[in-house]
Amino acid sequence: MKPQVLQSPILGLIAKDVSSPVDRRRYVRIVITLLLPVTLILALGSYLQSAYPVLWLIEVCLTVFLLVPAFILSGRDDRLGHAESIILLYAMVTTLTLGYLGGNQGSGVLWTFSFPFLALWLKGQTRGLQWSLCWLCAMVLIFKLGGDGPYAFHYADQFAEQVIAALLFYTCIALGLNHSRTQYEEKRHASEQAARPPVALEQLQQTAYQDAITGLPNGLVLPEILTQEIIAAHERGHSLLVINIRLKKMFETTNIIGAEASDKLICSIVGTMIATVGSRGLFARTRRDEFVCIYRQHSQDINATDIIREILAFRLEYKISDYALEVDHTIGIASYPLHATDTENLLKKAAQALLHAQFSHMKLAFYEEKLEQQFLRQHLLCGQLRDALHKAELSLHYQPQIDMLTGSVVGAEALLRWTDALAGEMSPKEFISVAEKSGLIKPLNLWVMRAAFRQWLLWREEGLDISIAINLSVRSICDPELLTDIHRLLDEFAVPPEYVVLELTESAFANTTDIAMETLRSLHSMGFRLSVDDFGSGHLPLSQLKDLAINELKIDHELIHSLCTDMGSYAVVDACIQLAHQLHLRVVAEGVEARQTEQQLQAMGCDMAQGYYFCKPIPADAFSTWMHLRESRMESALSG
Repeated sequence: MKPQVLQSPILGLIAKDVSSPVDRRRYVRIVITLLLPVTLILALGSYLQSAYPVLWLIEVCLTVFLLVPAFILSGRDDRLGHAESIILLYAMVTTLTLGYLGGNQGSGVLWTFSFPFLALWLKGQTRGLQWSLCWLCAMVLIFKLGGDGPYAFHYADQFAEQVIAALLFYTCIALGLNHSRTQYEEKRHASEQAARPPVALEQLQQTAYQDAITGLPNGLVLPEILTQEIIAAHERGHSLLVINIRLKKMFETTNIIGAEASDKLICSIVGTMIATVGSRGLFARTRRDEFVCIYRQHSQDINATDIIREILAFRLEYKISDYALEVDHTIGIASYPLHATDTENLLKKAAQALLHAQFSHMKLAFYEEKLEQQFLRQHLLCGQLRDALHKAELSLHYQPQIDMLTGSVVGAEALLRWTDALAGEMSPKEFISVAEKSGLIKPLNLWVMRAAFRQWLLWREEGLDISIAINLSVRSICDPELLTDIHRLLDEFAVPPEYVVLELTESAFANTTDIAMETLRSLHSMGFRLSVDDFGSGHLPLSQLKDLAINELKIDHELIHSLCTDMGSYAVVDACIQLAHQLHLRVVAEGVEARQTEQQLQAMGCDMAQGYYFCKPIPADAFSTWMHLRESRMESALSG
């Protein structure tokens, strides 16, 4: 009799079960333990009695194909309901078989009457009654209409009516008993809940709202704490700072020192932060590597210098498990009431400031109104860019690369352009940044390579013998599927790798992982030419340059712009060219905009150049026309 709560006035038919899986499993196995030997004994008796030649076979089959699977399923909590149903199916088939074959003439009628008790015990009041009604209907049909089959037993009308009445009577008794048992279980359940010690409830609440490692409030209770602090600050005329603190590279650190040592490190960091802030701040741990500090200010003026000195002066240097560790961090700050006056917006704006600091490679950032506009625009651009990938809104423009010795065009850099149907031309700097942050950079790079390879084949058919340069992002070379994707493209377009230059910025080479560097070496060994773009911007140590698998240096356009007007730029460019040639690397100057700059680069021994002085980036068909015109002019000049 399955315990239930929420009784209805009529026999508890809308009650809800409260039996635990442990209790239900026990009920199921008790029933099976009783039924297995009884069924096998009855089967043996039926086999020995010639009056029931088929019954023993049915009973054995039911035992093997129903009771045994039910016992196996009862071992899983999510299959207990199936096990209960299989037992009732076994009982129903057994009792119907007894009725059909005439077993109810003897002691079999006792087993038949047990069905409603079994159904209500296993399935509860509502489901048990449903099973019992189905079983009653089937039994009535057997007693009133049976008797036509080869093994069917024909009951006398008077006996059949008496048995049907008895079945109804015992079903009602089973319902009443189960209802009484259910009420008792309900009262016991309610008394146990009421008698639960308040300490246990407090412990449960503490577990739900407290970080298990540091003991700090967690993200669930943080909004409530911040709301109370806002109310207190409003009453006293004070301000609050909501400070998001994210620890850098905690995942990598955990992999090195282990989870247990990492937990000790987190606790040490929390101790440092609490000691630094003192009673003026409250901390909560919202993620493994992220904390929020609610800092009380007596003034509403925000002074970054004071905040760094008062709050963020902690140095996170520790020795954990014999590892000397220094943990860097990034911080985003929003202020009450300057930036927001409610909990949700304060937390949101502090998070936006943190993201801004991360993306801008800053230690600390305050929330600014323009940040929200930037995030909204980036979100909008992300959706538009995703759509543009599936529409005809993306295109490639090509800027020629000139051999400084011969003046001939030897290559073209593929530059992505996006023309939105409503907004018009979109800034590459802006939408490529959005692609890198949103994860769209991979499909974008694949689109560019596919389009560039296709265009190279068309130029090849026209007789143009030039290389093509394609920009890759640092995220691309960290992609473990990059080599597979490039192999697939080479098979599709049959472009010789030696005609393809893959350009990565100097900062990408400086910040790549060992796995990414191995990817670059693989690309180089495949025959691709690798170029360091924006060389001279200061991100790549010169000592690392000799170990890179590269073919060329592309000097930063800012240095080229001021080449003829600034002696410092001249010295740097000259040193870059000499260094590259010593390392047997080709040098490309980008951003050439004047004849004087071209002449100076030629005098320095620069190998190649590109820029508006020669040609701005143009569509593929215009590039072909420009190439043919330039070749015609050069031939005319030579013949003249």
